[in-house]
Amino acid sequence: MDDKDRKLLKDSALIIADGIASSIPALNIAWGLSKALYGAGMKLRQEKALEWVEMVQNNPSIFTKQLLEQPEFQDGFVFVLEKYLTERNIQKRKYFQSIFLDYSQAKNRDSFPMEKLFHTLSQLNESDILVLKDVDISRQDRNYQLYGDTDKNITNIYNLITAGVLHNDPTPRVGPIIGPFIWVSDFGKEFIKYLIN
Repeated sequence: MDDKDRKLLKDSALIIADGIASSIPALNIAWGLSKALYGAGMKLRQEKALEWVEMVQNNPSIFTKQLLEQPEFQDGFVFVLEKYLTERNIQKRKYFQSIFLDYSQAKNRDSFPMEKLFHTLSQLNESDILVLKDVDISRQDRNYQLYGDTDKNITNIYNLITAGVLHNDPTPRVGPIIGPFIWVSDFGKEFIKYLIN
C-alpha cells in the first residue's frame, strides 16, 4: 500500500464509521450527538472514531437497541468518545474500551465510576501502569512495601498514591525508610482489575 492509498483509507475512516453507526439501530442518536459536539475532532482523528464504532459493532450482545436508546447511556457514550479521541496511547485506548464495556453492562450506570476511572487512567503514564501489575490487591495489611525497602519505581508509587489508587500508610516507623508502606484503596482494587484482565 502506497502513501496515496493510506491517505485515501485514512480519509474514508469517518465515512466507514458513519456507515457502521447508521447500520446499528439507535446508535445514530449517540453518534449524532458526538458528531455535533466533536465533529472537527472526529474528522482529524478518524481512525480512532472508527475503532470506537467497531468496538460497538463487535459487541452486539452488549450494545442492544434498548441500551442505545437510553439517554444516560448516550451521555456516557459522548463523554467517553471525547476522551478516546484525545488519548494518544494505544494501550490506554484498549483500557478505555474495557471500562466502557463494563459501564454499558452495569446494572446501575449512574453509580458506575466511569469518569473517575477515565480521569485516573489519563493521569498515569506507562511506567505507572506497569508498576500496578506488581501490586498485590489481595493484601489487607498496611505493612506492605511494593518493592521492599528500596527506591525501585518510587516515583511511580507516589504517582499512584497521588492518583488515589494506593494509600501511603502514615504510621510512624523507626529509622530511615526508603520505600513507602502502602495499601490498595477500594477504588484502586477496582481500577487495577481493568489493567490486569
